[in-house]
Amino acid sequence: MSASAKNLSMVRHLVLKDWHFNRWAILGYLAAGALSLLLLALGSEWWFYAGSILLITVLITVGIHLPMATIINERKEQTLAFVMSLPISHREYTTAKILANLLIVLLPWAALTFGCLALLAVRTRLSAAGLIPFAAVALTEILVGSCLMVAVALVSESLEWTVGAIVLTNLMFQGFLYWVSHIPSMAAAMKSGTVTWSALAIELLLGEAGAILLLLGLTFYLQSRKKDFL
Repeated sequence: MSASAKNLSMVRHLVLKDWHFNRWAILGYLAAGALSLLLLALGSEWWFYAGSILLITVLITVGIHLPMATIINERKEQTLAFVMSLPISHREYTTAKILANLLIVLLPWAALTFGCLALLAVRTRLSAAGLIPFAAVALTEILVGSCLMVAVALVSESLEWTVGAIVLTNLMFQGFLYWVSHIPSMAAAMKSGTVTWSALAIELLLGEAGAILLLLGLTFYLQSRKKDFL
């Protein structure tokens, strides 16, 4: 087996390790997310609101849990020294951690986001279809926040910095929701009862995608400049 093949195999094993140790937590998040979708599907406005809060809570919690479990705890429990003693480069370690966190986050995020948007499309009783662009923007912003927390945890390897990033991310998310929901074109679309993909909604989604790519690129760059991983 060539050196590159061995390194790819090591990256794959590190990714699978993180999947293995977090599999039950992910199943729990999926179960809680399924409950949130059930609440969204019920008839009354109160249950719809409760399901929305639970859905957002689940997705935010996943984004907090994973970097703490897969990165910070690895440093805290002093298993990072063992990992770095394996035949793997700093770049490959970074790749493995980013892939593991992104893939694990994307499983519940994609399932619950598309489930939410599908339910909004068919919720005729509350005329919820107009909420689809706003929901897509809001839930994608949660994914941006998850990527930020992974980046901070990986680059800093510090519990204090990561907790700070968690607090900042959640405060910014609340401010983002308020700002977007009060933009006149977005507010009008939310109340219209029909799906209206305005230029603003598309620009926000593209901006969020760009932010995710920027965060990942900065993470690789800052990791490459580290002199010591232990």
